[in-house]
Amino acid sequence: MTIQASELPLPLSPGPEDDVAFQAWRQLFITSLKLQRRVDNLLAPYNLALSQFEAMFKVGLRPGLSQQELSAALLLTKGNIGALVDRLEGMNMIQRRPDPHDRRLNRLYLTGDGQLLVGEIRMHHLALVREMMRPLSEPQLAQLRSLLQLIEPQQMPCVNR
Repeated sequence: MTIQASELPLPLSPGPEDDVAFQAWRQLFITSLKLQRRVDNLLAPYNLALSQFEAMFKVGLRPGLSQQELSAALLLTKGNIGALVDRLEGMNMIQRRPDPHDRRLNRLYLTGDGQLLVGEIRMHHLALVREMMRPLSEPQLAQLRSLLQLIEPQQMPCVNR
């Protein structure tokens, strides 16, 4: 079957590629993916996904966090957070304990193994973050953070609760 010239797709007309907002979003998206891949590579020897490390880190910062609170902090659905906590519990990294005041809730705590692993990874993670952000000066980092905070509240929630 031969394709006729009239059947070939036309090149895109000026639009998103010429749009400054689209280009800024695209750069943010690509940069975020590349930075995340660096963190994924850091976590690979520990057999942890970024979501698992983030969950352990949040629980380490706030021992006794409920699954619902962790779900909101990580922007995950209740179903996804349940499966994530199940995996971490199976790896002996997180422990569920019943809430003494509300039997419907479980509180999350790092196990001893979880505390040791988060402590070790955290040092490497912080060094990697500093390396990745090294091209920016402190004022530029502060400006970047401020600019990102400007667009964050405009977004709709990422998950259904």
